[in-house]
Amino acid sequence: MGKIIKTLILDVKIFFISYFTEPFITALLLTLFLSAILLVIKKYGKHSLNISPYSLLFTFVSCFYFCELFYITLFSRTETTTQGLSNVFGEWTIFDGETSIYMNLKPVLNIILFIPLCIILFHIVKKAFNKIYTDKKMILYSVIISFSFSLFIELIQLIFNKGTFQLSDLTYNTLGGLIGIVLYITIVKIIKRIKNRTKDFSNAKR
Repeated sequence: MGKIIKTLILDVKIFFISYFTEPFITALLLTLFLSAILLVIKKYGKHSLNISPYSLLFTFVSCFYFCELFYITLFSRTETTTQGLSNVFGEWTIFDGETSIYMNLKPVLNIILFIPLCIILFHIVKKAFNKIYTDKKMILYSVIISFSFSLFIELIQLIFNKGTFQLSDLTYNTLGGLIGIVLYITIVKIIKRIKNRTKDFSNAKR
């Protein structure tokens, strides 16, 4: 347990030192740019747009997530001398590559990294296109999207020699996307139940 805590502390430090600043600034600039475009459309367009603080916050969070995702998996990496297919079946557990002091939390981080992916994408589809899917379709599409997204990143890493192609990455990334959409579905249902109970309570008082 102590080894896991030490590894978490180290990974958090590495994240804020090496992987936070550039994506944060990029996401901020993208949000400002998109906001400017929306303001122009709102002023000169035929359709009215509701630019609320919530929508701006969601835009920033979405931009930050995707900037972070691509920065961690692609842009922050330098070319390696390791063969891209040298460790296809490696790093399935936190014990692969562990040291006497630290664990290898890459499998866990691969899951966490993809949890927001489908939540953000389905929320965008719902808000922008008013498109709502059944729970089964959302779960199915989430598996396909997460796997395809992960495969795209793995192939880019392989082509540009930015890392090694690993089946464990594909599996854990896909699992992360699946966990994310299950959480999203669950939270939406809980919110609906709370709203319905509040509504029923208000009607009962009348």
